[in-house]
Amino acid sequence: MELNGKTAVVTGSAKGIGKAIAEKLAIQGANIAVVDMDEESSRDTVLQLKNFDVKVSGYFLDLKEVERIKKLYLSIIDDFGSFDIVVNAAGIIKVNKFLEVTPDDWDVVMDLNAKSLFFSMQEAAINMIKHGKGGRIINISSITGKASRPDYPVYAASKASIISTTRSAATALAKYKINVNAVCPGYVHTSMWDHIDDHYVSKFNRPKGEVIEKMLNSIPLQRSGELHEIASLVAYLASSEASYITGQAINVDGGAIMY
Repeated sequence: MELNGKTAVVTGSAKGIGKAIAEKLAIQGANIAVVDMDEESSRDTVLQLKNFDVKVSGYFLDLKEVERIKKLYLSIIDDFGSFDIVVNAAGIIKVNKFLEVTPDDWDVVMDLNAKSLFFSMQEAAINMIKHGKGGRIINISSITGKASRPDYPVYAASKASIISTTRSAATALAKYKINVNAVCPGYVHTSMWDHIDDHYVSKFNRPKGEVIEKMLNSIPLQRSGELHEIASLVAYLASSEASYITGQAINVDGGAIMY
């Protein structure tokens, strides 16, 4: 699965799953455009990735400002010449019971998780088509997009949206040799899950760690996922080995959801 000479754009890559993906792609030889709104963590990630002897550059912006996405990709092309792989991993979660969700809650989550991802895909595709060599677009969804989540329904809706737009893009872009897939992680212990746990403590008066324990108990393999397990699937989908895979939403969840 060598990616030598390829360039990958990874949004949300300052930390967590996005960072693990950027690192895995760099290990495989890809140059990396690190895109995140967390400038301090992004700079740390850029420095770490340079240890893999690939070209790395950081781009710091809030992707909810969708009018800046076109300029982002133009800047990446100026710096790298072109790009071959785009991984949309930026995301946010808000824990709110169904009956308590406000319009602002909806907008904050959907604007980043669904809207910005859609326009990142669109802009990536426009530039891949101009380049004329096809490409790979990989969107980080979640098994939450395939399940009932009454305590964070907007997040679930946003992740379902990613699966739907992935399929639409895969159909629209197939003739340009652009493969589009989604990866749906299950429980992977990142800072996002600490954030969820804290919300269950403060909003629902649940004991600390209870939500995580229940999640783990529901997984057939009886453990959380590891960052490298998500990143490895992304690296595979980014490679020539996955040239016949498109329009899929692949679970990496220890069997939590089996479809």
